[in-house]
Amino acid sequence: MVENRRKKRKGRRAAALAGTFMLAGAGLLFFYFRIYKVEPVFSEMTWEYGDSVSQNIEDYISGTEWSVQLGELDLSGVDEAHTGTYQALVYHGRDCFTYELTIQDTVAPEIFWKDGQIYLAVDTDCRVEDVIEAIEDVDPGAEAFFFDGGELSREIRFDRTGQYDVEIVARDSSGNESRGNVSIIVDTAPVFEGIRDFYCIPGSEPDYLEAVSARDDLDGDLTGVIRVDDSEVDLNEPGDYLLRYVVEDSYGLETVGEAKILVKDEDGIQELIGTRQIDYRKDTILGAPNIYDAGAGEMEDILGTLEYMRPAMVQLYHGVGRGGYSSGSGYIMEITEDTIYICSNHHVVGKYDDWDVYFYDGTVVRGKTVGTSETYDVGVAEVSLENVPEELLEKLMTVHIDRTYWETLNQQDIDVGLERIDRKGGLLHTTTGKLIKVKQDFGWNNQADHTEVTVELIHGDSGSALVDGYGNLICMAYAFSTEPVRYWCVPLDGILDCYQEITGRMPYVY
Repeated sequence: MVENRRKKRKGRRAAALAGTFMLAGAGLLFFYFRIYKVEPVFSEMTWEYGDSVSQNIEDYISGTEWSVQLGELDLSGVDEAHTGTYQALVYHGRDCFTYELTIQDTVAPEIFWKDGQIYLAVDTDCRVEDVIEAIEDVDPGAEAFFFDGGELSREIRFDRTGQYDVEIVARDSSGNESRGNVSIIVDTAPVFEGIRDFYCIPGSEPDYLEAVSARDDLDGDLTGVIRVDDSEVDLNEPGDYLLRYVVEDSYGLETVGEAKILVKDEDGIQELIGTRQIDYRKDTILGAPNIYDAGAGEMEDILGTLEYMRPAMVQLYHGVGRGGYSSGSGYIMEITEDTIYICSNHHVVGKYDDWDVYFYDGTVVRGKTVGTSETYDVGVAEVSLENVPEELLEKLMTVHIDRTYWETLNQQDIDVGLERIDRKGGLLHTTTGKLIKVKQDFGWNNQADHTEVTVELIHGDSGSALVDGYGNLICMAYAFSTEPVRYWCVPLDGILDCYQEITGRMPYVY
């Protein structure tokens, strides 16, 4: 009996305990389903490009606020900078929810138009930015184009003036586009004249506008409104710089001109002149010892060189009573601020105190004798610069004197020649030959050594400059001897020594 009662009590306890477990399990299920459990709000979602993808966990899972906040959102696989379809993840306990996010661009760019009439320059490549104010789009790759002849183009050019209707297309990377038309007037832009490069020694103060002008078909002379941008130029520091000229007409058409500025020491600039890399007739040169130097060419070409150096040659002429005259040749040694110095022979210049000096183009200017030397047959005449027409002065040059080069010559079989100009701006003759010897024994005129050539010298050639095929002054025509016939010239060192003796000056010598 006792045993049975114990079994009954154990049974009641077991039943009670089982009931307790059942109640606990039901509570856990209630907790999971009503409090902890969450569900995804969506499986697929589309965002407009440019709108930020939501980072709010509540937009991805639903459930009790407490449980939802336990979720972790992972957007590392989403690239908001580009359209496309990506995966987003939400971790919640042991659960992982996957979402498909699509970023798409459905909005076309917006074109903002310029106010007022648009003007473009004829025969000029014009950009889209010249005819619209801007485009606006969330896509940084959106672009605007001209729609011309069925094709898209970033630039357009008109070869005739007139009024045109132009279509503009704005398109983004997704192919969304907007279109519009704009009326433009094509006109001629202002034109610059006289822009030159500058070659200056440090400390120079060039007048950038000295020879520069601007003109427009509609507005006429615009020289007075030219703007100079020298913000990148330092005239005190050697270097290469860029100078800009800007002019704008009443339509707003702008023309930009550019010039180079080289700041260099005077010998460096003179070397550029001496190698014909720069030319005062085309460039503005400040501070060089001799801007008029003809320089030496790179290629040996005696006929081409003689023609090139013609502006350095002159004819001296003096009329004599009853139609007679005396004449001879000469060449320009120096051009200073007030004087042109001309070298010739003593037996030419020494005859008279004054001369008619004929330049290569036929211009005649009165000159006078400076002096002569008997060491060699050398004489010097001069012309006042104020009597020389400006248009002629802008073309003249001096002979090129490279004594270092000359001293390397000996019995060289090189081409030499002379040109003798007439009084009408033409040529009397051109004669070429070979150099025999730079310094040759000579039995006359103090027995000073002379240069011997094969160039046939005739009466009237006296005082002519003989140059080689590069343009270097080699000697000066002097005389010829007979039995046998030989042709003689004053050597370069003799010319220089006598020139200094007569004038007290020394031309620039390389």
